[in-house]
Amino acid sequence: MKRLVLTFVLLVVMTMTSLAKKPDTANLKEATAWIERQMKVTGDPALAIAVVQDGHIILERGFGLADTDKQTKATEHTLFSLASISKPITATGIMLLDQRGKLEIDRAVNEYLGAVKIRAKVGDAADVSVNSLLNHSSGMGLHFQFYYQDDDYAIPSRDDTIRHYGIAVSKPGAGYKYCNLGYGILDYLISRHSGKPYAQFMREDVFEPLVMTNTYVGLPAERVDEAAVRYDRQGKAVVPYGFDHDGASAVYSSAHDLAMFALFNLGHVRKGQTEIFNAAAVQRLHAPTNSIRPGVGYGMGWATNENDSGYKTVSHTGGMPGVATRLTLVPEHGIAVICLCNTSSSLPHKTVKKILSVLLEDYKFDPPNVLLPRRRNLPPKLKPSAELTGTWRGSIETYEGQRQLFLWIAKDGTVRVKLGDQFITLVAHARFDNGVFTGEFAGDLQTSDTSRVAHYLRLALRLENNNLQGAVETITDESARWVKGERVSQRGYFGLTHWTELTRASVVGGERSLFDRQSLAGWKVIEENDFKNHGTVAVVDGVIQIGKGKPAAGITVSRAFPRINYEVVFEARRTEGNDFFCGVTFPIQKNYCSFIVGGWGGGVVGLSNIDTMAAVENDTTRYLEVKDNQWYTIRLRVTEQRVIAWIDGEEFANIEVAEHKFDIWWEQEPVRPFGIAAWNTSAEVRNIRLLPAVDE
Repeated sequence: MKRLVLTFVLLVVMTMTSLAKKPDTANLKEATAWIERQMKVTGDPALAIAVVQDGHIILERGFGLADTDKQTKATEHTLFSLASISKPITATGIMLLDQRGKLEIDRAVNEYLGAVKIRAKVGDAADVSVNSLLNHSSGMGLHFQFYYQDDDYAIPSRDDTIRHYGIAVSKPGAGYKYCNLGYGILDYLISRHSGKPYAQFMREDVFEPLVMTNTYVGLPAERVDEAAVRYDRQGKAVVPYGFDHDGASAVYSSAHDLAMFALFNLGHVRKGQTEIFNAAAVQRLHAPTNSIRPGVGYGMGWATNENDSGYKTVSHTGGMPGVATRLTLVPEHGIAVICLCNTSSSLPHKTVKKILSVLLEDYKFDPPNVLLPRRRNLPPKLKPSAELTGTWRGSIETYEGQRQLFLWIAKDGTVRVKLGDQFITLVAHARFDNGVFTGEFAGDLQTSDTSRVAHYLRLALRLENNNLQGAVETITDESARWVKGERVSQRGYFGLTHWTELTRASVVGGERSLFDRQSLAGWKVIEENDFKNHGTVAVVDGVIQIGKGKPAAGITVSRAFPRINYEVVFEARRTEGNDFFCGVTFPIQKNYCSFIVGGWGGGVVGLSNIDTMAAVENDTTRYLEVKDNQWYTIRLRVTEQRVIAWIDGEEFANIEVAEHKFDIWWEQEPVRPFGIAAWNTSAEVRNIRLLPAVDE
């Protein structure tokens, strides 16, 4: 039996190995010739590649110029800025600390931080684990922040960055959201728990043992002349910059050194290399623990694709001003391909695929002859549902205070926004998908971090319990700017996330019925407190009949209801009894009030719960000779400034909100947020409508 199993395993391994072609010198030469042709088309200044197969580096070389001014040729040993390929390298450092018992990947990050901790606006900060930083499931949002050498804006301490932006704006562990700050915190953990600064630990404990002798965190001053200059797409050198997330972005390396890194990740320890941890730990790094989309996941610093042209790949890419990189592993076939470039370009990604098509049977590679920009498909126009239309108000939370935000969503899909005291502007690309409202608008968040350069704001707000809450991201506006005929770049580059919460202030689009004349849909019969012995409540001939309670009976909404800037109109009548037949309890922002019609013997009208006084004892007290079975039109308007009530067009109450305190009594609590009640009296109600309201 053992012999049969061994034979089967060998057959499987032989079958898998056969899918990988033997190195074909002619085909690889054709691939390098293809690269040279493409570089002439794209104008990319330099490229460096390395290819690993079966434990050997089978190809490594450079193309073009690392420095166009000095005419320095790029080679496989040229230092390139890696951008986000820094992430799997930082993850390797974290795994090493885990293996040494300095920290545990599955424990909460806050256990390893100092006085400044990660906070959570949704869920529990204790659920933000080290692993959630590694696999981008921490709940923290978009974050990148670059600091240019010619700018006098200092790079903050990591504690300050965590204090300002270390906030989970979605539930930790609930999904994938790429976050550079997570890796900035990971490099901070390495510094705190390795006994060495992050850069020193990586050099001494990771790079040197793996014989990555040309790899650094940051670019040492003595190696500047050996590094590829970062260029923009116009061929102008990008001003050097730093980050507040070194672990995500700051590593420099060469194609050759990344081939050495790839060999370790493929289980091949070359002569002179030290196995810094075992193969099981490497597998933990590669194994997907978060899902990006079906078939594509993310592990500890590595993205995984279960079906990349029929192959399972483990990879990472990198991109930032003057940088485009890609490192792809095909572990089952012992293959790795690296491509580094010193400008923003799609060529590294296509180059890796081109080389993989040479090395792997049936690996698909069918790019256009010319690398054309991707066509942008504009989103369809927003078609908002009733739950979304209306006026929303709230604030954006920044480390320098709250910023007031208003949002107006019209029935036709037009969305307008007002940030602080800035002009009202349109929201572009508005969408509402899977319960999340998104869109972009121009503005200035007016924080020290954001106001350095022009930026736009991007909304990502989830509809929850009649609130829109989530993130507003501030992102550098990279639109072309020209000074004296010369294109200039922004001296600041960031994408920053801020917790935002909006409440619905009013509905929009005119009158909306709250009663379908056939059922109590959207309403519920009140049964708590004084309503336990309510009378029969039923819909008959388009009328809600509320039978006499002992003492109370009534209904309350079971749907979302605005808290301010609304108007309610309905008709009510008394059919039996001599106390109030219409007690309307309604919200005023976070507080409540009641409008009583026909109380205290059948004739008192007024507002209750004002300055602890009832409707019969305050300045709104009026009298009305109520007649049984006569319909009365009740109209109630609630705005930020005033509460006004009318009966049959006659004003019965008019107060300024700011001049009074509002509360609610025990008996009325079950009527919240909006409801209609009767006391020892039978009543009928019909034609209940809701409208938006503004102060006249």
